[in-house]
Amino acid sequence: MSPKVKKLITGIGVFLFWILVWEMIALIISKSVILPSPPEVLKALLRLLKTKNFYIACGRSVAYIFAGLSAGIIIGVLLAVLSKTIKLFGVVISPAIEVIKATPVASVIIVMLFIFSKNIVPMLASALMVIPIVFMNIRKGIESVPADKMEVAEIYNFTSSKKLKLLYLPSALPYFYAGCRSALGLAWKAGIAAEVICVPKSSIGTMLYSAKIYLESEELFALTAVIIILSVIIEKIIILALGKLCKGGEAVL
Repeated sequence: MSPKVKKLITGIGVFLFWILVWEMIALIISKSVILPSPPEVLKALLRLLKTKNFYIACGRSVAYIFAGLSAGIIIGVLLAVLSKTIKLFGVVISPAIEVIKATPVASVIIVMLFIFSKNIVPMLASALMVIPIVFMNIRKGIESVPADKMEVAEIYNFTSSKKLKLLYLPSALPYFYAGCRSALGLAWKAGIAAEVICVPKSSIGTMLYSAKIYLESEELFALTAVIIILSVIIEKIIILALGKLCKGGEAVL
C-alpha cells in the first residue's frame, strides 16, 4: 500500500470516527436546537444547495475576502520594501503595524463599521489582518540577505534592479510564501467574522447570522461546514499557485 493511499484511508477513518462521536453526543442531548445530528445537518446542506441565494452568497463572500487578501498582500509587500528603503518611513510605520497586529479582529471590524459601508467592511478587515503578517515576513526576508553578498554587490556596483533580482528576491520569496500561507486562514476568518457582525447583503456570514437568530441549528452547522470546505479549497488552490512561484520558508509571527 502506497503512503498516499494509507494517508487517505487514515484520514477517512478519523473523519468517520468524529462523525460517530458527534452522532452519539447528539443522541444523548436529544435536542436538535442545541446540537443537530449529522443526518439533520446533511439535509439542511442539501436544501441550501438547491437555492440560488446560497450560491450568490458564497460567490460574494469568496470574491470580497479574496480581494481583501490580495490587497493586504500587495500593501504589506510595498510597506515592507519602503520601510527598508527609507529608514524614516520604517521608523514611522513599524509601530502602526504592531498596533494592527495586536488589535482584536472584532474591534477592527466595529471601528470600520462606523466609518465605511457594511458591504465593504469584510474586504477591508481581511486586508488589514493580512498586512502585518506579510509586512513582517518580507522585512525578515530582506534582512536575511547575507552580509558578504551585500559587500560583493557594493564592490561591483550592482544596480538596484540587479540587487533585487540576485539578492533580495531569492531571500524574500520563501518568506513571502510562508507569510501568504499564514495570512490565508486569518483573512478568511476575519472576513466571515466581519460578515456576521456587519450583516452585508448576500453573504455567507449574513446567512450564518440569520440561522443563529431564528435558531435554525441544522442550517447553522451546514453553513459552518460550507465555510470550512471553501476555506480548505481556496487555501489549496492559492498555495499551489504560490508554490510554483516560490518554495519553502517559515512564517514570522
